[in-house]
Amino acid sequence: MGHHLHTLLPCCKEATLLAEKQLQQPLPLLQRIGLQFHLLYCFFCRRYVKQSRIIDQQLRALQASEGPALEESVKLQWEEKIAAALKK
Repeated sequence: MGHHLHTLLPCCKEATLLAEKQLQQPLPLLQRIGLQFHLLYCFFCRRYVKQSRIIDQQLRALQASEGPALEESVKLQWEEKIAAALKK
């Protein structure tokens, strides 16, 4: 009984972990219900979940796009700096 109550009434720390987990994979039913219940009364976690979803969407869009590439000269400069730092 205690385990199910804990799942249905997550604290803020648990709710944010569930929200992050939900971005990667579907949650089991009880965890999903618990998260939704928590979000009904917790403004701060609702805001966190909203911001986290936006960040996740932007990162996925960035990964899908080609994006600007480094100029070869800049890339070579950084490689030289890294190699020099590793030799120290």
